[in-house]
Amino acid sequence: MNKVLIVDDEEDARTLLRQYILQHEHFTIVAEATNGLEAVEYIQEYQPDTVFLDIQMPGLNGFEVLTRLHEIPKIVFSTAYDQYAIKAFEVHALDYLLKPYSKQRFDATVQRILTHQQGIVPLTEALLQTKTPYPDRIILHQGVRKMMVPVQDIVYAEAYGDYTKVFTVDKEYLSVKGITELQKKLSPEQFLRLHRSFFVNKTFVQEIQKKERYYFAILSTQHSFKISESYLPNVKNILF
Repeated sequence: MNKVLIVDDEEDARTLLRQYILQHEHFTIVAEATNGLEAVEYIQEYQPDTVFLDIQMPGLNGFEVLTRLHEIPKIVFSTAYDQYAIKAFEVHALDYLLKPYSKQRFDATVQRILTHQQGIVPLTEALLQTKTPYPDRIILHQGVRKMMVPVQDIVYAEAYGDYTKVFTVDKEYLSVKGITELQKKLSPEQFLRLHRSFFVNKTFVQEIQKKERYYFAILSTQHSFKISESYLPNVKNILF
């Protein structure tokens, strides 16, 4: 069963959505929110599979809601005519509902969103970087779940084929970006490349040890990483 949260500040809009949603037997409505702040709270509390999210709302708009989540569910955006919102959706190949919409348009959009919604990740990443050059949270994967992970919690990252494994103190995530592409998203003031296969959060670097002819970075988490010769000059410039 697909758990659904309705978010819209207009009662008539919520009523219409409720009627349309309940005609899909695999949906169950867990709650309804009337503003952006409630939306963030309810998404965390009810952990819905799908959120029907209005854009223009008091408190927080739909885009601001998206950037404040801990986990990103499937999102069906709805909006009255809004050039900025529609352009954002089209750039990221993300479907949406333009008010007023028919039952046929609703059904078609829901089918597309539930089977294919890759655009939600790049849209969220773009929103996270609108105010600062480097985001304070990034989107990582745990199985099929899309998690918003605070950058400061990342201890190190390891190349994993075309992807990257990312580790916090107690969790492991996967980034669909390669390690070089991922590192470019993060502040060079905070993250340091030690090897073509690893970068670390400098906050966790406890000491640099030399063993015979090699240098190793020792982290406060007790992880140890060999520093490759090609990256050693840069490490020395920053840490020594």
